[in-house]
Amino acid sequence: MDLLLEIAQQVINGLVIGGIYTLMALGMTMIFGILDQTNFAHGELYMLGAYAAFFFSMVLGIPYLVSVCLAILVGVLLGLMYEWLIFRPVRGKDPLNAVIASLGASIFIWNAALLVFGGAPREIPTPFLGEKVNLLGVSLNVQRLLALAVTIGIILALYWWIGKSRLGRAMRATAQNREVAALMGIKIGRVAELVFATGGALAALGGALVGPIFLLQPSMGLLAVGKAFIVVIVGGMGSVLGAIYTGFGLGVLESLTVGFLSSAYRDVISFAILILVLWVRPQGLFGRTGERGG
Repeated sequence: MDLLLEIAQQVINGLVIGGIYTLMALGMTMIFGILDQTNFAHGELYMLGAYAAFFFSMVLGIPYLVSVCLAILVGVLLGLMYEWLIFRPVRGKDPLNAVIASLGASIFIWNAALLVFGGAPREIPTPFLGEKVNLLGVSLNVQRLLALAVTIGIILALYWWIGKSRLGRAMRATAQNREVAALMGIKIGRVAELVFATGGALAALGGALVGPIFLLQPSMGLLAVGKAFIVVIVGGMGSVLGAIYTGFGLGVLESLTVGFLSSAYRDVISFAILILVLWVRPQGLFGRTGERGG
């Protein structure tokens, strides 16, 4: 019985972390799947979202939940700036240009954050952090449950929006063929802005939700973007469903590894899965041979 409770505890913890991986990966896979560009600076949006929530909550004294909403707005603005300043000038050119530009932006933003915020870790106290609920013998932290509930709600809303809304259809049309979409009257520039704004919002939300659970530091985006890339590649480049399933699955697997083996094996298992999938199915678990996943 104790073993089952421990497994349940680790699964819940893994779903929380997996949800954050999924939020990060969704933004990245949308950018790649729709615009065919790779954003190595995506982790900095996650980091800045966490620090934005810290600023609004701890410096301005705004309630935590409102601070999360404001952090999302910051992510939207930063995502638009990414599109305008970094990716739009190199769109339609050698894909390596976007990689180099985003790597340069990542290094610049990381060092700027280190200069502004300092290297000392920070934390975001919230009313939910110390609260726990007991469900069938499993002790659950309310902050983690809140992060999981918000993450699942946002993912479901995003999946519906992409699949059913007019803007979602425009994004999917652009992903299939940008030239034909443009001839049909779809404004590719507007779609690009929408994609980057959505990706920025998702990354900032992830940072704001995880801020109270883990310590904030300027380098926090580096590990997060690395895990998000694993999720995107394993799930299938450009596949939204692949990012969702793989993100949650990887989070649970890592949590079980930490709980029953050692935290030293957490990253090892992630990269081992990446290597295995690339060896067996290079297009990813949900990717399609010869075309982008959907």
